[in-house]
Amino acid sequence: MIHKHIIQSNKTLRYLERAREGKISEASRFGVGEIDDHLRFKKGNFIVVTGHANVGKTHTMTYLQLLHTLENGTKWLIYSSENEVQSLQRKIIEFLAGKPINQIDERTFWRHHSFVEGHWAFLDSELIVDAFELLEIAKEVYDAWEFQGMMIDPYNSLTIKKEYLKGVSTHEYHYEVTSHIRKFCKEYGITTILNTHPATQALRQVHKGSHDYANHTMPPMASDVEGGGKFVNRSDEFFVIHRYTQHPTDWIFTDIHVRKVKELESGGRPTPLDSPIRMESTQGNCGFRINGINLVTKDREIDGSPF
Repeated sequence: MIHKHIIQSNKTLRYLERAREGKISEASRFGVGEIDDHLRFKKGNFIVVTGHANVGKTHTMTYLQLLHTLENGTKWLIYSSENEVQSLQRKIIEFLAGKPINQIDERTFWRHHSFVEGHWAFLDSELIVDAFELLEIAKEVYDAWEFQGMMIDPYNSLTIKKEYLKGVSTHEYHYEVTSHIRKFCKEYGITTILNTHPATQALRQVHKGSHDYANHTMPPMASDVEGGGKFVNRSDEFFVIHRYTQHPTDWIFTDIHVRKVKELESGGRPTPLDSPIRMESTQGNCGFRINGINLVTKDREIDGSPF
């Protein structure tokens, strides 16, 4: 008798046959070539994101969610303890309109508001839970409202389940948490984004010598994630969001460094070390453009103003 924990070949044969025939399905796209070449939100994948404080991790990942939703109809569950729900809703509406909310006419506002209501569900930002409790809430939400993506923002806002710490180290606890998040992703087929902070010492690492950004803070590496490399090790993808916030002109650019892509056949690949996906903020911080094109409205812009 085969043990219950042994994977039966009939569960893997279809994948092996498709791989042999070169028919591995491509993961869904964002509809922006510069992003699609490197970055995908793949079904059931566990994505870890890091970046220094105030570079716009939540802002950027919310924008990517919107691009993915516009292209694929994705629905999202959001737990963001550092941002008020209404602030996140406002930002998505501004992304959709490409302008500040006080410049949006009433008809457009309600159309965009309805779109946000239909594709995002937000947990109360005042909710105090540990990771295990959060996953149970996510399962309950899924049973009532089937979503395809989730963002936990940030990881260190979750409390620690004290009974899990009995007899185990903090390192082992966090490894257990990431294992449960990963299991949730695979079991429910939900793409899950975990925003993390880098350790404090990462802020002291600056570019040296002749680098274009000499003396400016470097983007953090996998080893800089607060809590250690276990987060990156357990992830399917690892992204770094970075902005040279003190640069006199280039502070307007947000760089996405794709450091890890576990499975390349279905799309995406790591960006070269000094060649990230670079997006320029639009006027009013109401979105991004690449090569002058607003990625949501598709308008060509100069200095943030469509022409």
